[in-house]
Amino acid sequence: MARSYFLYNPFRKRRLLFYLLFIACSKDPSPLPEPEPKPPSRTILYYLAADNSLYDEANDKVEALRAGFPDGENRLVIYKDTRNHTPELLEIYRDDQNQSQVRTVKTYPEQNSAAGETLEQVLDDVQDRFPADSYGLILFSHASGWLPRGALVRPDLALLQMGIHPAIRTYTLAMDGTDELNLTEFATAIPDHFFDFIAFEACFMTGIEVLYELKDKTDCIIASSAEMLSPGFLPMYPGALSLLYRPQADAVGFAQQYFNFWNGLSGDYRSATISVIQTKDLPLLADWAAQHVPDAVEGEDLPAFQHFDRYSSHRLFFDFADYYGRNVSGEDREQLTALLDRVVVYRAATPTFIPSQRGFEIRQHSGITTYIPQERFVSLNKRYADLAWTQRILIPKP
Repeated sequence: MARSYFLYNPFRKRRLLFYLLFIACSKDPSPLPEPEPKPPSRTILYYLAADNSLYDEANDKVEALRAGFPDGENRLVIYKDTRNHTPELLEIYRDDQNQSQVRTVKTYPEQNSAAGETLEQVLDDVQDRFPADSYGLILFSHASGWLPRGALVRPDLALLQMGIHPAIRTYTLAMDGTDELNLTEFATAIPDHFFDFIAFEACFMTGIEVLYELKDKTDCIIASSAEMLSPGFLPMYPGALSLLYRPQADAVGFAQQYFNFWNGLSGDYRSATISVIQTKDLPLLADWAAQHVPDAVEGEDLPAFQHFDRYSSHRLFFDFADYYGRNVSGEDREQLTALLDRVVVYRAATPTFIPSQRGFEIRQHSGITTYIPQERFVSLNKRYADLAWTQRILIPKP
């Protein structure tokens, strides 16, 4: 019986294998569907520096943050330093039942939370333990903008009579006991281009001096021109914290919810200012300001400018556009307006601020404040001259 050529011819078999291999290699198969891109992860650090008169708000802050923490690949870390308690690093996380919980990941020895080296150490710990594609910072404490220690109440080291203490509580960069975190020390502790955003749950932090010092540290700043009434951002955290975890953090949406809450109250509690600042165009604003530095302002002329502090015997925080725009007109004023619109992407203010307690009317709110040098504050003026903003506008680079 003749053998089957197909079964036994070795050359035929090799040709068939080669043909099948050629078909497999040369035919363009249908492409597999690409997987959905994984959203970027973000770690938010809540720096709770409450080893001061704000200590009794600490647990409420933690609980509100726990309630607002979304699920997913994101992280929420709290550095908590309160009166009579050891500082600790907390993590808010989702358990197996998808319930948000709080756990301690590190305990620190007693330390000064208002020191740059402490903030630097905490940032190192956060990066090591909770690496992410991006980072955000929310700072809660007393604050006084760029001012050196004690200058908010005593601008020139002379105790001024402030009258009665306000019944409404406000948050007036971080404070530990009587120690205050200096602005330049705060900025030095943060690596360049580290944060997507910094939100200040604190007072007087929209000063151009603060913003310019931090322009290389973060893309975006959320802050208040005036004081911030207690409980600050707390009512926003359960429903709006998730906005800050979007791939592009929705700082404007968060700020709008803050303003809507306080603007919906009545009496003295209807008092709020809030701004969202994009830092990338601050150098352009500095270029403009360097060409339009206002003339010296006499003391008797200061009340004419919009201010955002409530001290009866002195003023330290003035509206930026009111100060720089008062002596310009035409194209120069248009340039200032356009630059502020680029830098301040959201701003809102109530009509008045704590009116029954040495408060004030808000006639103008550009979203940024500035200090106006004053003849009677000699030592404060010297400190002001050392700031990056002052150096830039008074000594323009060639």
